Amino acid sequence: MLLRYGALALALLWIAVLARREATLPRALSVLIDFYPVAFLPIIFNTLEPLIEAARGGARDEILAAADRALFGVDVTVWLQRVARPAVNDVFFLLYSTYYFLALALGVLLWIRDRETARRFIFSLMLVYYVSYAGYFFVPALGPRFAQASRYAVSLTGSPIARGISDTINGLEKTKFDVFPSGHTMVAVAVLMVAWKRARDAFRYFLPLALGLIVSTVYCRYHYAVDAIAGAALAIVAVPVGDWVYDRAAGRTKLVGAGLLPARGRPQGPPLRF
Repeated sequence: MLLRYGALALALLWIAVLARREATLPRALSVLIDFYPVAFLPIIFNTLEPLIEAARGGARDEILAAADRALFGVDVTVWLQRVARPAVNDVFFLLYSTYYFLALALGVLLWIRDRETARRFIFSLMLVYYVSYAGYFFVPALGPRFAQASRYAVSLTGSPIARGISDTINGLEKTKFDVFPSGHTMVAVAVLMVAWKRARDAFRYFLPLALGLIVSTVYCRYHYAVDAIAGAALAIVAVPVGDWVYDRAAGRTKLVGAGLLPARGRPQGPPLRF
């Protein structure tokens, strides 16, 4: 784990060096400077489980299951098995898999149209991810697919498509304490918020995928319904906060670059004379 974090630190230093020469870099390296945080995410995510276990101990699924029952009167994922069909399962697992490219697709679209807008989105998106990671420490849980497995009479992974997606996710994602809040829901809501504001013409294409992704988190038994609710609420807060922080930081950087604000942060003015 320490080696991974050390490698990330070295990569970050290299990116910082490249960023200082950004104007002279080829286009491929310019893309790297803007999108490198995306490559960091799976590495950081897959190191979280031992940290969560050390900090918080075992899973707390009973808290989230109780919240679902209090809100809806049932265990939602158990209730949903009555509508499970092989074709429906395939559709929802495919929708669940859109999580891995939905935000990236919007980021690329924004980058092509306006690089500064794309940078703002990537910054706010990283805040969304890290807020979700913090939540895993707050309420560590494995999700209904593990905690309520004995209550399911219907399997969702009987078809090759659903089983293939499920097995691939289980193999790639090493951290299983990734339930509350639903990071998938947070990313889906963030994409919808930014698409509506910054790429309105593309919003109609992102809308059905994002809504389907949110529903799939519960249908496919990865999350409790309360996880999705919390994820949506946190994303609604995190995105504008991320935009605000980015705009302030970017504005200060431009002032420093223009010589209007020194690096130490006090506005420049004429020297004092006595």
